[in-house]
Amino acid sequence: MPQIGYAHRPVALGRQGMVAAAHPLATLAGIETLRSGGTAADAAVAVNGVLAVTQPNLCGLGGDLFCLYYEAATRRVHFLNGSGRSGSRASVDELARRGLPRLPVIGPPTVSVPGCVRAWAMLLERFGTRPLGELLGPAINAADGFPISALVSQAIREYTSVTPDAEWQRVFTRDGRAPALGELFTQPELARTLRALAAEGPDLFYTGSVGQAIARRLERDGFLTAADLAAHTGEWGEPISTTYRGVRVFETPPPTQGLAVLLALNLLEGFPLATLTVHSVEHLHLLLEMVKLAYADRDRWIGDPAHARLPVDALLSKAYAARRQAQFDPEKAQSFAFGDPEGDTTGFVVADPAGNVVSVIQSLFNGFGSGVVVPGTGVTLQNRGRHFSLDPSHPAVLEPRKRPFHTLIASIATRDDRPVLAFATMGGNGQAMFHAQVLTNVFDYGMDIQEAIERPRFLIGAFLPGDAADTTHIEARVPGSVLAALVRCGHHVMEAPEFFTRAGHAHGIVLRDGTLMGGADPRGDGIALGF
Repeated sequence: MPQIGYAHRPVALGRQGMVAAAHPLATLAGIETLRSGGTAADAAVAVNGVLAVTQPNLCGLGGDLFCLYYEAATRRVHFLNGSGRSGSRASVDELARRGLPRLPVIGPPTVSVPGCVRAWAMLLERFGTRPLGELLGPAINAADGFPISALVSQAIREYTSVTPDAEWQRVFTRDGRAPALGELFTQPELARTLRALAAEGPDLFYTGSVGQAIARRLERDGFLTAADLAAHTGEWGEPISTTYRGVRVFETPPPTQGLAVLLALNLLEGFPLATLTVHSVEHLHLLLEMVKLAYADRDRWIGDPAHARLPVDALLSKAYAARRQAQFDPEKAQSFAFGDPEGDTTGFVVADPAGNVVSVIQSLFNGFGSGVVVPGTGVTLQNRGRHFSLDPSHPAVLEPRKRPFHTLIASIATRDDRPVLAFATMGGNGQAMFHAQVLTNVFDYGMDIQEAIERPRFLIGAFLPGDAADTTHIEARVPGSVLAALVRCGHHVMEAPEFFTRAGHAHGIVLRDGTLMGGADPRGDGIALGF
């Protein structure tokens, strides 16, 4: 029977700078940027540019970005909302007029404005020191050709039967097949787009030739228009936070699900988690039930705060957490309704020599997003719009020029206004679960960040037809006796592979006594490096 193992990778160590990202070429681009004097913001753009090329199933220029940025000079955590809005033609009535009973999972109707490129420019304008064109050099080199990994090769192979988009098939397949492990994968149209972006700047995507190409592609069967792209901007704002075991944990606010992480931590703080054996029945049952409570509130309350009143302060109060904790049964799994407080993706982290820290999450949403590639550009568009609700009373109801609910989140934790952790992971709906699991591994059990990431994780959700919505996938490194006991408690448990790729590709940095400690997830292709 497989037993729970410790980390099989050593934690990465450094004193000046650290990058943990989902592809070695991206991590190297970030390290080289830092070593040449760039800031965490500069390195983040260099890292993300390479990931947009080497992880095209997870992220890209046609997606959205959120980040938290710890500014050492002011000891403040800043929030950048780099997400786009729905098209001006998007509405429940328009969906019905087109004969669509629901929003599709992929295709042009799911495309919202891609906010990533504008977010890069905003991040550099505020905290960067290098021009965008210089930082895109490593991404351009990668687009000219890089050896493809097994994970990306598999993702392309699996997606060939999913999208009807002929341009996607032309860009990602070779004579109808996915490129094999180690094969040189070239993206010449994307390389041209990156070179144009380096020369012309972010307007290329909103009023320039790429923006015009996006509008033409979506003119007939999408909701976006050229005017929607031209009107786009990101926004700087304030993160949301709570205290947990003596640290302050910051998360990205609505319309992201960062609120769910903080709700879960507030709930867990009421229990002596560290007294429970890690990955015992008692430990996992408690985590599962608290996560389910947090997700019930997430699904009810989160929407675009510009269009709906969101009771964030009330939801994050310790008094509200205490009321919700009372519903916990230590012997039995339950389904939870939401409370009333008033009565696919890439995540990476960077720390620079000046003490600035950034946690970034950037995504197309599902693998390859909408499956729509803009002709002549190599750019795959996201499908964030599929997360709108058709319920007129819901905060995330489909309406024009509105941000959808986002599963994307990023985290930074501080003690005495100094950073102690930065963390981000891909994983769609499961991201808040993964944050709660890894952060408690660090703060309750004292694990180093590499072990905290590698330890077995669970993921609640249905992946196959016939699966219950509350199917709980638990990695097989947890003993079968524990899984059986959870079933007896009423959990719908399914044993997952020992390192389940759906359980996130997490990356983190912990700052301890002047040392940077980095972790990268063996479930993905990533690596952490420090100097």
